[in-house]
This record gives sequence, structure tokens and C-alpha cells, in this order.
Amino acid sequence: MTSPKSALNITIFWDVENVSDDLATHRNMTEKIKQTGNVVKAYAFADWDTRRQMAIDLYQLGYDLLHVPDTKDNASDYKMASYILDHLIHYPKTSRYVLVTGDGDFKLLAGALKERGVDIWLISNPIITASELHDIASTYSDIFSFRPGLDCVNPEDCDESVQSIVQLRHLAAVQLQEVIRLITNTGNKPGVGHAKHVMTSLNPDFNENDLGFKHWHDFLDWAEAEGYIKHERDLPSSLLKLPTELPPHSVTISTEVSQAFAFIAKVAEDSLTEGKPISLMELGTRIRQLGLEFEKIGYRRFSDFVLAAEKRGIIRIFAPKKEGESPIVLPVYTIEHLQDWFEENVERIFGASVNVPKAPFLKKISQTLLETQTSLSELENYLTAPPVKNAYSVILQASDIPFLPPYQQSLAHILIGKGIECNDVVTKVNLELSPLGIKLQCPT
Repeated sequence: MTSPKSALNITIFWDVENVSDDLATHRNMTEKIKQTGNVVKAYAFADWDTRRQMAIDLYQLGYDLLHVPDTKDNASDYKMASYILDHLIHYPKTSRYVLVTGDGDFKLLAGALKERGVDIWLISNPIITASELHDIASTYSDIFSFRPGLDCVNPEDCDESVQSIVQLRHLAAVQLQEVIRLITNTGNKPGVGHAKHVMTSLNPDFNENDLGFKHWHDFLDWAEAEGYIKHERDLPSSLLKLPTELPPHSVTISTEVSQAFAFIAKVAEDSLTEGKPISLMELGTRIRQLGLEFEKIGYRRFSDFVLAAEKRGIIRIFAPKKEGESPIVLPVYTIEHLQDWFEENVERIFGASVNVPKAPFLKKISQTLLETQTSLSELENYLTAPPVKNAYSVILQASDIPFLPPYQQSLAHILIGKGIECNDVVTKVNLELSPLGIKLQCPT
């Protein structure tokens, strides 16, 4: 992988198991890195058996793919650490290490690199990033900041609503409480700097200056004085915590925000199930008609509200394929949501002997639903509709294979249900079956 000449020699070390998104994000991230200097090497570490399409995509972007089976705990971390140390010896002129990971296991190694005068650019999902890594990094980027930007389809999409600073402060304080909960739930400590990264990631419109504070610490002091948060000051680095008793109005606001995000996801899912993904323009109109007022929960623009929903993994916004068209909005299914669905339906749909897919495959199913613009209701329909089941059975018979695992079976049913030709279905599914030594074929 090469890039324009620059004073910086760069190497990328990417822990794909810990940090990843979709191809558009990966492409944008790689291009942004290349623009800052000469990329000497680019490594990506993962169990590629469960990421066949991503492996192809990243190889085409210039990454060396290092395969690490997921059956070994922390094997990807050990392999990546080994390559970092080897690179340090053989490429001493590398002046910037781009670490795409949020795993706290790398904090000692990253600290040692920094002690040697190496510039460290950390890229991760800030919510699940170890607090110590933020403090060590010379530069930090949120992986989701590399997603394609959202342009305003209509001027009113980006018009600010008029709200008092007092109201906005209280709404921002509730958002800060959410940040503290999320960081704590991932097993990390909500340090002051870490919390700021997550706050701006989840709420792209947040700026303490707009609330009348000169500094982030001023906002935190106000939030503590109002009873929203607490500082734990007796440690080497100050941590943020939630008080035992929350202000009643903060609970009310938090509930309203959760309901608003659930509402927007339901609208996107219903539209997809009805046969067509909803456009951003239609979504704005629909939620207004149904009575959702995003201004009352802290978002001054419709664009801020939908971006905040996307950052929370509730929806995904995709750029239009044709210039002048509106972006489309799709629902996102979390691993937990899919886990519940499979546990409830696996025996009825797949058979008594089939197990619920493991987390990596549930993540792949979620991504497949996004890529094929399929709702969970549609997936269930494809898996149970007689015409789709019959077409699937014909392919199995022609291949002399009795059954497929749930992920590959789901993928095949989706593609058949979408009207994809048999040869294209088989090609796509075989890519996912190759690690198992199984190969489908179309009937002759």
C-alpha cells in the first residue's frame, strides 16, 4: 500500500475483531490515513473464515490479512502485538503507528511506543475503548467519523430549532448520563477525556461552547452542581459517576429519548417490511405526522437527531445511488436482538438439532440484513414461504447436501427471496461455505 510522499512513514495495525464497520467506512478511513503520509505496511488481523467478503474488500484496499482463528482467546491481540514489535525492529523509520483497536490489552505496548517518540493515531469505537488508550494516543478518531457525511436534502432538515440555553444544558446533561452508563456497561472507566470522546461521537451536534461554557470541565462542573453526575476525585485521574438518586426530570427526559429512538427504528423497519426502504425526506415527514418532536429531546436539527440515532446503532443512513435523490434509512438489528429472535424461532424454522448462531455469525446476519435491505420480518417470511423453501431444497438436492448452518441458510433464503438468479445465489453462499469444505451447485 502506497500513498503520496510525505515526512511521515505510517504503518496500520487493525484489530478487526474489535473495530469494524462497512466497506464505505473502511475505504474512507484508509484514504484519510494515506493522505497523511506514506503507508509502509497495513495489517488487518481477524478470523477471516467468518469474514470472507470483508477479507476480499480489505485485500483490495491493500491490507495484508493475518488469519487468527477465533477459538483462541486474545489470539488476535497476541498476533498483532507480535507484528508491532517486529515492525518496530525492522522498520525503525516508521514515525506514525495507526492502531485501529479499542482493546485495553494494547495500553502497555502503546505506551512503550510513545516513550520511543512514536506518534500514535488511535481509531476505535469510543464506547468500547479502554480509557487508558485515549490518554496515550497522540491523535484520536472515532471509526464512525469516517462514514460518508449526511447532506441536507431539504433546507429545513438542517435548520436549527430555537431553544433556550438552560433547556439545552439539561438535555445535554442527560446525554452525559447515557455516556457514563454506556462506558461503565462495557467494563471501562468513564474518565473525563474518554467521556468527551463518547459524548461527541453519540451526539455530533454537541459543543459545550454552544451551551455557554468555555471548557468541557466547566460543563462537567455545572452538571455535578445540578445533581446529574458525580466526580470521583481521589484517584490519579478523575472519573465520572452517576449519583445514587437521579433528578426526577432527568429520568423523564431519558425515557423520552429512548422512546424517540425506538420510534424512529420502528418507522424505518415498518417501511422496509412494507416493501421499500424509507427515504430520509419521507422519514422526516412521517415522524412529524406521527407527532414526534425531536426538538424536545435535545436535537436542534432533524439531521442531528437521525445522526445521533445512527451513532447509537439504531438505524443506518445510506447515501443515494443517484444524485439528487434522498438518502435511505434502514433499521439495525443488534446481536442481542437477533440472539433473542433465534432462541425463540430456531427450532420452529431451522429444526430441533440446530443451534443458535454464535455472536460473529449473528453480527454477519445483521450486516447481511443491512446490505440486502431486508427486515427481520422479511427474513422470517423468506425462511418459511413455500416457493423460497422449495427453491432452496432444489439447490440442496442438486448439491447432495442435507442442510446448511443457520447463517448460510439465512443468506440463501434472503437471496432467493429477493429474486436473485440461482448461479449468483450459489456463488455468494459458497464464499461463506468455503471454510467448511461444502459447495453448492445449481440444478442442471
